[in-house]
Amino acid sequence: MKPVFIGFALGLVLGIFASFFYLYSFWLPITVVCILSCGIVGRLLFKIKIMPSIWSSLAVFSIYLGIFFAPAEIAAATAESPTEHAKAGHLLATRGGHFFGADERAFEHYLLAAKGGHSPSIMVVANAYLYGHYGISRDTSAARPWLMWAQSLGIEEARKSLLDTYHYPKNRANQAR
Repeated sequence: MKPVFIGFALGLVLGIFASFFYLYSFWLPITVVCILSCGIVGRLLFKIKIMPSIWSSLAVFSIYLGIFFAPAEIAAATAESPTEHAKAGHLLATRGGHFFGADERAFEHYLLAAKGGHSPSIMVVANAYLYGHYGISRDTSAARPWLMWAQSLGIEEARKSLLDTYHYPKNRANQAR
């Protein structure tokens, strides 16, 4: 069991170090690799049993899947209301610290939520078209109806985006007259 504890401690330290580089979602896989590595080294050098390291690694990896993947997939499969679709879109887009995000699937859920009248999702869809997020190519003409709808709902960000994107700023020299 000593390699399991050493591997877990080493994985925790390396995982915390990785989180400084915004790789916070990788601390569990790093821990899995460290536990397995310590088990293999222990087996090769000291002839100890490797099975505790393998079982511990599988347990930690299962926890990783349960934290980062299962909630997003469950939310995506069970979403019915606009709010649930928005939640599923968010979970799909952000799982695994954007390394394993499913941008196209996330956008589909945001689009369903926006069509259902979910205000924040309307802005997500508008910004996706406006700036080219979620694997969508930038298309300001497709963003405009979404921004106008959001503006009619009283979303200040939509009004500002409409002014910034579709109107040129006035010439300051003409304003002084």
